Amino acid sequence: MIMVGEEYVTVAQAAQLFSISRSTLWRWIDQGRLPAYRLGQRRVLIRQDDLKTLITPARAEGRRGMTEIEKERERLSRPLTVEERRKALVALEAAERFSAELRRRRGGELFSDSAEIVREMREERARELS
Repeated sequence: MIMVGEEYVTVAQAAQLFSISRSTLWRWIDQGRLPAYRLGQRRVLIRQDDLKTLITPARAEGRRGMTEIEKERERLSRPLTVEERRKALVALEAAERFSAELRRRRGGELFSDSAEIVREMREERARELS
């Protein structure tokens, strides 16, 4: 079906074209992953160009079979640039200043162990639920 210079297909035609169920297409439409257009009261059409955006490479660029953790480890294992080192030092100095300010406000007293607080809260919640 050609309309206004663009090619449209019905949901049924798109499902047949890609050998998937109509309910899958409707789910993608409902999720906003696939734009759809209404023609009149009942008919819903999909632009063929929009269908093409659903087709993506099965594997990401780069090393085949690489997990997200491996990719992140590879990214983090490279040496830092001069600018990255400078930013890291600035952030570290800011964190140390903030920590010193907190200690000053608390009169040098450190915060209590958060693990103990979490344990107490869990025990309290367990008592409430029983």
